[in-house]
Amino acid sequence: MLPPGIFAWESGHGHEVAPTSLESLARAHPTWDADIRAFGPWTGGVEVGGLGRFAVARGSGLEGVRGTMPKPEQVIVVVEECGTTMETARLLAEAGVLGAWDAVVAVRQRGGRGQLRRPWISSPGNLHVSMVMPAPPLDGPWREASADLLPLIAGYVFVEALEPLGFRIEIKWPNDLLRNGRKVGGMLIEERNGLVVLGLGLNVVESPADGLMREDHSVSAGILGIAAPWGGPLALCEVLVNRGRNVYATLFDELEPARFLSAVTSRLAWHGRRVHVTEEGQDSYQAEITGLSPKGGLVLRRAGREVVLYSGSIIPL
Repeated sequence: MLPPGIFAWESGHGHEVAPTSLESLARAHPTWDADIRAFGPWTGGVEVGGLGRFAVARGSGLEGVRGTMPKPEQVIVVVEECGTTMETARLLAEAGVLGAWDAVVAVRQRGGRGQLRRPWISSPGNLHVSMVMPAPPLDGPWREASADLLPLIAGYVFVEALEPLGFRIEIKWPNDLLRNGRKVGGMLIEERNGLVVLGLGLNVVESPADGLMREDHSVSAGILGIAAPWGGPLALCEVLVNRGRNVYATLFDELEPARFLSAVTSRLAWHGRRVHVTEEGQDSYQAEITGLSPKGGLVLRRAGREVVLYSGSIIPL
């Protein structure tokens, strides 16, 4: 297990993770250059059995920005290129290197993916991160609800974490993040053998043109446009993981599932509006978004009756 801190995986690991050098990270994008400088100096020499060598960030990062925020308690591993951050995070978690809320952030992914395994364009300068999720509550009101609501929990956590940075973000059910009506990010959650990994992609400085998006995309892509003093992808990752962990803990302590669903509904894109709905194997139809079901489905009013959508796509009219 690595101690809390920020590490660059210098040696890489087989085909999945390419070797990472600080020089190549800095050349990848001006925002990465700013991050490498901010978190420096970096020292090498940390060896992890079977996984290779990791450089260690010794700098304070965003000292002025962090302010009263506690010192990071998580591990963040930086890689220049990997297949996906989700698979890399799972590899490190299964090796005992990463625990709850520890994360992997990559400059580039060769096989980034979104919902339904659709390709995700991973541009240098944007944030591509995956983190290991903590175990759900074992008792109390969340014991039965947390598994069904996990995608909405993840969306709520990062919407709340982004708000102090000055961004009003909406959740496009089930797992996209919108700003000013444009898609600026997306999430993917995968559970395997009891280990839950959350992948998060944010368009920090660049977004794909409409021509590069799939034909049935519902909204155009946009960017967050985060600037100083928040720094680049690594600095943003540190802030979001710290704040996300705190929001997550507060959520389970202070909100029961019904109140949580009410809070998420207030952040739901196109709530109260009519949308075009497409479900696999069925004819598309129009309906009004009215809320969320106890199991996280999208509640719609269709032809005067209430229906619940658990899988499908929506496009605003």
